[in-house]
Amino acid sequence: VLFRSMKPLSLILILVLSGGVLLGEDASSWRKDGEPVADAPNMKSVNGFGAQLFLTENAKFFEDWSKPETPKLTPLKTAHRNVPIFTAILFADPGLDAEGSADVTCDIIVRRPDGSIYGEQKDVIGWKGKYLVPAHNLQPTQERMGIRIEPQDPSGTFTVEVIVRDHIKKVELSLKEIFEVPQ
Repeated sequence: VLFRSMKPLSLILILVLSGGVLLGEDASSWRKDGEPVADAPNMKSVNGFGAQLFLTENAKFFEDWSKPETPKLTPLKTAHRNVPIFTAILFADPGLDAEGSADVTCDIIVRRPDGSIYGEQKDVIGWKGKYLVPAHNLQPTQERMGIRIEPQDPSGTFTVEVIVRDHIKKVELSLKEIFEVPQ
């Protein structure tokens, strides 16, 4: 686990590296009868490449992904102060080069209720290297961002904006999710 501080004691970015090839779940959540469903703010697809953004307090979700059982993802809507929130960015069907490698990155921005930037991380690794995941299977990004709301941080609606880039297919997907911070 790598911790980076974007602003003293207010936002901790946690890049968690997942090792090995993970067999994901079917990407049917944005496909119906083999065709893409309508885009949503947190779920989009273009040119066969799809991505989804969820927020969760469950860091164990990422460990559970490699187990045979389907992992449970409980999307977060309300944050608890001093409890880490993780970006769960899932994708399917990235472009592959001649060697069978994928090149997917993400830029993540977290905005305060007033729209100002709370923290950001550029070039988060979605996937770099050999990609052996079967077609149409979801895969979590190799790195993710963690957010911690501290006692002095404002209450209100925070926004997480993610741009997922498939550098081989030349596709860029803009995803958005929100969470509430109560008083």
